[in-house]
Amino acid sequence: MAERYYFSIASGSTGNCGLYMADGTAILIDLGVSLRKITTALAELGLGLTDVSAVLLTHEHIDHVKGLPMFLKKAKAPVFASRGTAEALAAKDPSCADRLNEFDSGEGFWVRNVDIATFATPHDAAESVGYILEHGNHRFGFATDLGFVPREAAELLRGCETVVLESNHDPHMLQAGPYPYPLKMRVAGPAGHLSNPDCAVFAADLVRHGTRNLVLAHLSEKNNMPALALQQTVSALHGLPDCTVQVAPRERMETPVVFGEEAVCSLSG
Repeated sequence: MAERYYFSIASGSTGNCGLYMADGTAILIDLGVSLRKITTALAELGLGLTDVSAVLLTHEHIDHVKGLPMFLKKAKAPVFASRGTAEALAAKDPSCADRLNEFDSGEGFWVRNVDIATFATPHDAAESVGYILEHGNHRFGFATDLGFVPREAAELLRGCETVVLESNHDPHMLQAGPYPYPLKMRVAGPAGHLSNPDCAVFAADLVRHGTRNLVLAHLSEKNNMPALALQQTVSALHGLPDCTVQVAPRERMETPVVFGEEAVCSLSG
């Protein structure tokens, strides 16, 4: 297995979890599926819970923390969460309070040999955040659950070689879809989720600033299609430097996204 990679374990409205690996430092981002699914995915990569160096939580919504209670019972790795996220989780389950390492959005910290920066994301949660993970000469960005891309987040994400970026919904599918009107307004609003067109515009900006691997994530099951999200972003990258673009599936990826390999612009679902 490659020494540096990202592997999506689950992505979408029903659950989110990914693994970042850098020379033996294994970091889970979110725990939105059952611990069984997480351990099964880790086993396929030759890893177990004892190999997990840390967990980074983006926010407290259930599709990002479903597996947290069982993880805290079975694993000893530190769990990092913004102060607002930690307080929201502790209010629901006080027993988890002493296991959460709190930080304020914008603060940074280290997990072994990985330098981690955090940034606020506009989402209807207590204190939703995204992450920049830096190891050696490689910068990895993770930004989902954001109604739009704030300037501060954009500045941090520029220059990341690999970025996991939300491409949640197609605006036309959302408006014509089965969601009740208030939910449609929430998803499309500034504290909701990033649409395919907005993702594509920002993806082009990222590629102009050095991004060479893009993973489109958190696609809505009812208001999007992988091929639609992929095609919109790839079209926006026409004429720009080569970049590999793929969609994180609802279930785990077939193969990890390896850092540092020569990028070739491609279509893959």
